[in-house]
Amino acid sequence: MDRFEKNVLETIRREKLIPEGTALTVGFSGGADSVCLLSVLTALKGLFHFALNAVHVNHGIRGAEADRDEEFCRVFCREREIPFTAVRVDVPAYVKETGMSMEEAARTLRYRALFQEAETAGKTAADKAARIAVAHHADDQAETVLLNLIRGTGLRGLSGMAYERDGIIRPLLDRDREEILSYLTDHGLSFVTDSTNLENDYARNRIRNVVLPELKKINERAAGHIVLAGSLCGEAEARLAEEAKTLLSEALISEEKEKNLVLSRNLLKTIPQILRRYVIIEALRRLGVPLKDWGETHIRAAEEAVTAHTGCHTDLPGGVTTDNETHETIKIQRGMRHEKLHDQDTDTGRGTESGDQEGRRRDQ
Repeated sequence: MDRFEKNVLETIRREKLIPEGTALTVGFSGGADSVCLLSVLTALKGLFHFALNAVHVNHGIRGAEADRDEEFCRVFCREREIPFTAVRVDVPAYVKETGMSMEEAARTLRYRALFQEAETAGKTAADKAARIAVAHHADDQAETVLLNLIRGTGLRGLSGMAYERDGIIRPLLDRDREEILSYLTDHGLSFVTDSTNLENDYARNRIRNVVLPELKKINERAAGHIVLAGSLCGEAEARLAEEAKTLLSEALISEEKEKNLVLSRNLLKTIPQILRRYVIIEALRRLGVPLKDWGETHIRAAEEAVTAHTGCHTDLPGGVTTDNETHETIKIQRGMRHEKLHDQDTDTGRGTESGDQEGRRRDQ
């Protein structure tokens, strides 16, 4: 075991990323990062006794180049006796169907395929817990924090990507791109390059190819400092979220599970504004509201409803409403239609606190 592998092992153990007996599905594009991840996990497999399989998602976008990548992954895994599955999705058709951007549609279908394959892997591995490993690293983390900051975000977005969330783990999050490339060179490992990553059509690519290199000219450790700042934001976010759970319990007057909550306005008015916002977020989670499309302005609108006059009604994303039914209470009601979505804010860079549309308020 070399130094790089020991460092990844330390991250896995510290963050408890791979419980013993896990059925682990690795998202395997064939790029440098995923080749590194799959190789390291293969080397560490005996220490954790987990079942390992690789899944490659062909997005149906890049033609012959995508076919080349799929074949590279298939051969790579066959030579190392790693169970391999290739999944093909039609991203252009999904874009037409949903109106999503090409980037977001590809991400949505990719994670959907990974979760489906992980579920299958878990069942075929004697019902072991299933997790998905992706190859995001420290430079990706810096990009995510910057992207969230530019788009507009709160502490959660500034925290960047989590080591583990919703069954998705990121064992390479402490390692940077330079270390990864050195590891590949030292072990004689080849990889493929997605030509679209070299284009600056997408915001993330512009940050990766233009912004971060310029920041590193100012300070070569810029990416590391951004990651550290994100980590500190994450600690603050976790503390506020934990306190908000306690305050929500104290403010709760009545509840219809996954339908509505009635909270004490009197109590909520006495706490600091930032905590009040976190109580609102926690209430929405308790109702099972997907927060993917909620922006900072939506959270602010819901929080401001607490101190608005009696009879105030606010319409928010996904059919969520708030109603100041009395001088003392506010009801937060969930819309009828909600789809369970995996939390992918760490991949999209948006977080739960970005956005630019206000909630609509009216008097009753």
